[in-house]
Amino acid sequence: MGTAATNDRYEDALARYNGGDFQAARELALQGLADEPKDVNLLRLAGKSSAELDLADATGYLEQAVDIEPDNADAWRELAEAFLYQNRLSEAMSAIQQAIELRPDDVSGLIDLGHGALASGRVDEAISHLTQAVERDPGSTIARRALIDVYRATGRHEEALKAAENLLQLQPDDVLATLDAAELNLALGRSENAVVEYARLTAIDDEPEHEVYAYHGMIQAEIQREQWRRALDLAIEATRVDRYGRTTDLLAFVVTEVFGKADRPAPSRAEVDEALAASQAEHRRLHTEDHGF
Repeated sequence: MGTAATNDRYEDALARYNGGDFQAARELALQGLADEPKDVNLLRLAGKSSAELDLADATGYLEQAVDIEPDNADAWRELAEAFLYQNRLSEAMSAIQQAIELRPDDVSGLIDLGHGALASGRVDEAISHLTQAVERDPGSTIARRALIDVYRATGRHEEALKAAENLLQLQPDDVLATLDAAELNLALGRSENAVVEYARLTAIDDEPEHEVYAYHGMIQAEIQREQWRRALDLAIEATRVDRYGRTTDLLAFVVTEVFGKADRPAPSRAEVDEALAASQAEHRRLHTEDHGF
């Protein structure tokens, strides 16, 4: 590592970095580099700190690090992240590729390549990278989740549903994958399957306040296939568990469809569709935040 003083400075800088004080970490790393300009650990720390501070010299330090240690996969990954901070996508993907070649069993690089390719509009390439990630590590829920997301984002609902079903074979109680399967069946017009998946959510989603979202999904599926009596029963159940009155207008709409117009005005189908879409989006947001996405 170099002198004891340099080592102490690095340890101090690393502690500052891990504590979120990136400015102090950078300053200490630069002080160390003044004495040991080729110290790879200090170069990496200077680069990472500079990237967190959105400074243009971040990639310069990290490029020096990989020049000195070209077989360091972690340094290549850090360089890739710094390029991403600067929106230098092609250079980031090249650096990720170097990291993958050095550590081929690490699927995280393939996932990063998949996201990068998608951001560049290269959909088939993104799917290829993510498929490879799943093949290399079939148990990686992160890789499988990324593949579902890419399929969904590009409107490939059949493939997305298959990927979600594959994930559910591994983890039957995965709430987000079940939500994927429910929404994708709905998008594909498979209302009966969507009802089954939304009903499963009431059993596996352990957040009591989320139950209303599952009911809304089932109601949406029943409306889709014009099963109005069943939609009414579900709307009544949803009202029972809805603490915030989000089902009131929905119930009024379904009642009108079953019994005809009443004195109380009911929302339009377009308004109901918009409300159900908002409910679906809110449920997804809650679970993606739980997963850190």
